[in-house]
Amino acid sequence: MAFALLGAVLTALTGTAAPAAAAPTPTPAAACAADGFCEDFESQTGTQPSGRWSFQAADCSGTGTVTVDTAVAHGGTTSLRVNGGEGYCNHAFAGTALDDVPAGSGLYVRFWVRHTTALPAQHVTFLAMQDTHTRDTDLRMGGQNAALQWNRESDDATLPAQSPAGVALSEPLPVDTWSCLEFRVEPAGRLQTWLDGESVEGLIVDDTPTQDVDAQWLNGGTWQPALADLRLGWESYGQGTDTLWYDDVAVGTDRVGCA
Repeated sequence: MAFALLGAVLTALTGTAAPAAAAPTPTPAAACAADGFCEDFESQTGTQPSGRWSFQAADCSGTGTVTVDTAVAHGGTTSLRVNGGEGYCNHAFAGTALDDVPAGSGLYVRFWVRHTTALPAQHVTFLAMQDTHTRDTDLRMGGQNAALQWNRESDDATLPAQSPAGVALSEPLPVDTWSCLEFRVEPAGRLQTWLDGESVEGLIVDDTPTQDVDAQWLNGGTWQPALADLRLGWESYGQGTDTLWYDDVAVGTDRVGCA
């Protein structure tokens, strides 16, 4: 407003308009960490995931599919699309190893996700990581009772507890819009999750058991995760279908945020 007023005064006095204000300089995207990797899927040239990514379907697969999509993207023109089918044998993921991240370090993951169907009441997974510390079972991120949750396959512990109070401390995953999901997992077992930059109270594991949040999780004994891979996709254990897009993945030992 001040610049516009100055322009009006200069014009009135001299007949010459003030120069236009410079456009704000865009904040650059976080650089890809040297101890991790970034993926925007722009280098994908076929319809199937390639390069560091490959189709994976542990145990069994059905009608679920994973493809490279050039019709919907968060940034650029390309994303990863998952058509998630209903039922246990509909595992469909694109996975990659976490060899870039130093063993024994904390892990930060940021990705953008868009989906078409609200999380169902029954348990579903849209991200999984193999935990070599728990006999190669999975640490799984997904939903239950219409809200985000973590699930540990080794003992079926959930975060938060699936009580009404626990579920109320989580958040739904918005539909038909891009959401930024971030999380960190530490070797000592602490875990934190952010949705669009805001920490989700019900998705935190710390050193103190909290009723309806991480008490059940910590009651499972010492958990010292050693995560070997990252898989983006869909797994339904009962009811629940969805179409999801993933884009702008960042993995490393520092949080990069949603820039």
